[in-house]
Amino acid sequence: MLKDSAGGFEEESLIPRNRLFVLLDGTFVVRWDENEVQDLETGHYRPYEKRDFGALLTDYELNQLKSAGLVLNYDKEKVWLCPLPERVNSALATWEMRRARSYYLNTTLPGSMAEDIDDLIDYLGLHERFEVRVRDDFVVLWSTRGASFQKFDDAEKARYLLTSKMPEVFMNTVIAFIETTRRD
Repeated sequence: MLKDSAGGFEEESLIPRNRLFVLLDGTFVVRWDENEVQDLETGHYRPYEKRDFGALLTDYELNQLKSAGLVLNYDKEKVWLCPLPERVNSALATWEMRRARSYYLNTTLPGSMAEDIDDLIDYLGLHERFEVRVRDDFVVLWSTRGASFQKFDDAEKARYLLTSKMPEVFMNTVIAFIETTRRD
């Protein structure tokens, strides 16, 4: 169950949208106070420092969370979170066992810079390792031939490669993912 603003619990948690974000490690969280966040998937609390911040969530990511049963609804300013009991019901638990994450890199640069980033990737000699695309008006990078990074560690290695070669351009790059359902 998620905390409400008074520190109690309620069936539907309404929070300001800017308190819901993704950490650099790819974890979706709610920030309850200056130094604490709650993992949306597990409900576990963990310490938070500003350096852990990845990016605010896009509509696309919120739709993914809605499909996963973690978000009831959202608008430009607010997000309604599902109560914990609904997130662990048997149908969702079955779905979670079959879901798979496909990782990519969100540069957090505006989509209008896609051509420039594509040219930069060529200049760095990395055109065979990355494909530049635009998602939710951000420049994102996929692996070779537009495939996703299959593991978080692979995406982190790719992020590190970019930040080491051109830190002034890629320093705000975060790991993002989409969730799909595996067919058994």
